[in-house]
Amino acid sequence: MKFIYIFKFFSLAIIFAFHANTCANEQVQIDPQSINISTLSKLDNQIFIDPWLSLQALSKLEPQYTAMPVETKVWWLLRKAQCENLLYFYQEFEQTLSKISPLINAQTSIEQQARYNYFEGLSLQRKGGYQKSREFYKRTMAFAKQENLNHLYIKAKQELAYTYSLAELFEISLKDMQEAYVEAFALNDRFLVAIINETYGAIYGYMLEHEKSLEYYEKALESYESLGYKAHISEAIYGIATTYRYWKKYPLAIEHFKRYQKNVTYTPNENLTYFGAYGLGMTLAEQGECLEALTVIDKAINLTGLDDYDAELYKRKASCLIQLERFDEAEAALTIVENLFLSLPELMGTAWQLETLKIASTLESKRGNYQKGFQLLALYNEKYTELLIKNSSSRAISIRSAMEIERKDIEKALSSQRTKAELLEIKNSEQTSLQQSYFIIFLLTALMIVIVVVTFQFRNNRKMAELSITDSLSGLYNRRYIFQYLNKLIAGTSAQKGHLSILVLDIDDFKSINDNYGHPVGDRVIKTVAELAKSTLRTEDVIGRIGGEEFLCILPRTACETAEKIAQRMKEEISAYVFDIEQGNTFSVTVSIGVSYLSQDANNSKALYSLADQALYRAKDSGKNCVNVL
Repeated sequence: MKFIYIFKFFSLAIIFAFHANTCANEQVQIDPQSINISTLSKLDNQIFIDPWLSLQALSKLEPQYTAMPVETKVWWLLRKAQCENLLYFYQEFEQTLSKISPLINAQTSIEQQARYNYFEGLSLQRKGGYQKSREFYKRTMAFAKQENLNHLYIKAKQELAYTYSLAELFEISLKDMQEAYVEAFALNDRFLVAIINETYGAIYGYMLEHEKSLEYYEKALESYESLGYKAHISEAIYGIATTYRYWKKYPLAIEHFKRYQKNVTYTPNENLTYFGAYGLGMTLAEQGECLEALTVIDKAINLTGLDDYDAELYKRKASCLIQLERFDEAEAALTIVENLFLSLPELMGTAWQLETLKIASTLESKRGNYQKGFQLLALYNEKYTELLIKNSSSRAISIRSAMEIERKDIEKALSSQRTKAELLEIKNSEQTSLQQSYFIIFLLTALMIVIVVVTFQFRNNRKMAELSITDSLSGLYNRRYIFQYLNKLIAGTSAQKGHLSILVLDIDDFKSINDNYGHPVGDRVIKTVAELAKSTLRTEDVIGRIGGEEFLCILPRTACETAEKIAQRMKEEISAYVFDIEQGNTFSVTVSIGVSYLSQDANNSKALYSLADQALYRAKDSGKNCVNVL
């Protein structure tokens, strides 16, 4: 896999060299007063710097629109749509797109068709039509690839990854983002890398990986500020505020939402305050400041926003109204939420939509309808558990925490019911023995439900925890766990007080094994090498699979010399093993191993792994089937 990325990097670097003049022309800043028909195709940088002044300059060309050739009309409309998109003039943006559509035909230039499809993808994405928007992004990529429009190709790929993340398809999303990042890095384009970093921030935010989310948003913000792109600066600040909100660091979230409101003064669009009000309202509601939150939420709802954002606002509004015991208003808010999700079918069944069941359960319990409240909570737990299992491959550790929270919620709900039932028993002590028997039966039934639910969740959590740290093919630890383990181990070890070494092992010429014998044999080779490597290690050593045919071994309290001996022994054990295949044919495999150790120069996991990886490549360059130490 590493060779593929290196190949892509150098290929795109060559493309960048051939298109350097084109890219340079696009980055030339043009004064708004100089915008005219002849400069319409070269306005990207100017529009990013000041979309409002650019839109005003474009508007001055409108009297000439009727006399323009068709190609010029399309360029003028595309640039107008670009400005409107950055200024959040979504209604005007849609109207402009509707004017472009009838002008697009077989004679339209490839670049214009690519840009039009990109904007259509954005439009559908905002309306919740994620599947259709992905179709437009794929068309954009096809057109862009045809004409070597590298910037547009990567932007479409980035938006494609983002739509996958909105539908909680995080594995697909992160894979596409990695490919887009490699391509953008090869082009040496700060803007494209910044856009990708911003999207990484959003995806990791949805996955509740808060530290990673902030890291990528901060990188994007730094790049946008150096470029002077006002709209993008505001979006990055908004992303940082949202991450702090998800992280429950509410004072920091509120601080950044207010910073966002100050930064959006670059546009006269009053409806842009919707997003600031949305963020503040959601934060205040989650912080428990319901009276203040309701005022801000109602302000946001009365502005023009997006349906999926409105759904979240109404959910928080319903929760606050329940807390304030305004139950009828809460029920009305929940009805609006349900209708909004029905208009967004691709969000049905996601965690965002399922949360309405939990809020409805709380409402029924507060009204005294305990049985109905419990039924709704049980339904929520069942559906949410199914969703978590479905997504367990990428988020199992986070899932376990979420499931523990849900179990506690159920226990609290049942405990509350039991307390209320006991109060009723005291008030109705004069009731007949038959009624008391019914009450005892109810308590026993509730207790049995608690036992069944807790037992199910315990088994489910344990199973998901195992899946979350294990590589399904080799049976070893997976990449995520092995690096987490290395970070924790290094945190408790220093180069002065103890030894720590790592081995990075890679199967030589693995591609030829797949090509000559087929992928099933390749899988068998990976399993066998994993078993041989593990059997060579000591009890305290840890090994995991970190790539296709690449493994990482962590050797605690092990000096470099000992680690090298272990690596040599491992290499010999693997090369001595003979694989039998059909018709009596046999073959053997070899491995190359890179060794590094904890030192003052390599005192963290990144540096330690980087040295071992370099040593591995030296081993490959030295003829393979050998051990190299750095």
